[in-house]
Amino acid sequence: MSMTTYATGQDGDYIYIDGTKWELLDRPVYADTALRNSVKAMLPKNRAIFSSNWDGFTTYWSIQQDKLCLDSIQYEFFNATTLKGRKECVPSDTLLRVFRKYVVGGRIVATWLTGDIRMARGEMIWYQHSFFERNYENERIISIEQGKVCGMKDFHNFVVDGFAFEDVKGRAKVTAAELKKMFPLHLEKYPELAGVKRIMFSIKRACVDTTGHLIDCEVRVIRPDDNPQLAAEMAEAMKAYHPWRVMFINGEYRAYGIQGYTFPYLLDDNRE
Repeated sequence: MSMTTYATGQDGDYIYIDGTKWELLDRPVYADTALRNSVKAMLPKNRAIFSSNWDGFTTYWSIQQDKLCLDSIQYEFFNATTLKGRKECVPSDTLLRVFRKYVVGGRIVATWLTGDIRMARGEMIWYQHSFFERNYENERIISIEQGKVCGMKDFHNFVVDGFAFEDVKGRAKVTAAELKKMFPLHLEKYPELAGVKRIMFSIKRACVDTTGHLIDCEVRVIRPDDNPQLAAEMAEAMKAYHPWRVMFINGEYRAYGIQGYTFPYLLDDNRE
């Protein structure tokens, strides 16, 4: 098994269903490494490569008679002088030749693919700077078995307003000084912190309810040293705060901008 990772969000492919265009948050061609390499080999070497599209091509799909069909592959040339791009499509005869093993009734059917693919429309409500780690207002998950559609689920995603460490783009929302006011700690109980200017906390396994209460979370002190008692006090302070921002994503409630977050907690200089 091979795995590809990306340090930036990737542009999606596109799929048309009943005439409606969706962004396909997946790359069906990637499911077969040999096929992906064949596609890249047929494309012009001087095509434009972007950080949001490392392979330099975009595929277009549709559902035809309950089958996932590849309609076209597009790439782009970029003129560095004029700063303008020109998009072109792979000729249909070339496409049929490269995908000849998958041509059924004159159409390219993704019979190499078995699994779920995710597509989206509407406003983006959550983003992480990695591959397809983002969510939109409307999403549809289609189950595919050897190219045939065998299931489909629609979801309407939304955000319940409240506090989060990060906004939808992953940017910090409050300062360390503000966090100290939100989550007061009894620092006099920790003489080992004498001379320490700041504490770094990390949060994992955050669980929220529909009303924005933080039901549970795992907090650790990662600097200066692991301190279970201080970590437990911070966890209780966080659970006492309300409301937290909550995401409803594909049928489940999730902590928004909390999970996996690391934040500094400033200490003042006049502690007794």
